Amino acid sequence: MPRHVRDAEVDRFLASKRDWIARKLALMRELAERPPRLGLERAGVVWAGGEPLPLASLNGRATDPAALDRWYRREARRRIVEVAEREAARLGLRYGTVAIRDQRTRWGSCSRRGTLSFSWRLLLAPAEVLEYVVVHELCHLREPNHSQAFWRVLDAARPGWQEQARWLREHGQELQDYGPAVALS
Repeated sequence: MPRHVRDAEVDRFLASKRDWIARKLALMRELAERPPRLGLERAGVVWAGGEPLPLASLNGRATDPAALDRWYRREARRRIVEVAEREAARLGLRYGTVAIRDQRTRWGSCSRRGTLSFSWRLLLAPAEVLEYVVVHELCHLREPNHSQAFWRVLDAARPGWQEQARWLREHGQELQDYGPAVALS
């Protein structure tokens, strides 16, 4: 909270949002308790574009968790940059650089300088979900917040984005829980 906000104001705000907070917490508990549904726990495969690929298809380049982690990050960068370049050109936008990270609270972000950052775990999702997140972040180059104007820009840039956002809400925790060592077990 900002320093100038008094405890009593915080308490009033939280009280006014009590029902919303309770619903969100219940949803988070439900998602955390849900059994895996994507099959990411399968050994001997890596995931790209929502599809399993035999670990053997990497030609021995990922023989330990660290090497597999590097493969996921390289592959995520390759695919995300490909989408970012294509979509930025289509939308008439220019971004700075692309960073691939192990973000745990966001799928992507866009800095004021135009740096686009993405979670490598987007590679595990279907291609259209990865594309949605890239377009979402590119739209922040026009509208830096989640105002009504931003959602209009996103609607124009990616009609039907709500389905991909729904997929991420439904399966995102499973993606976040995934670790490359699973493929080697």
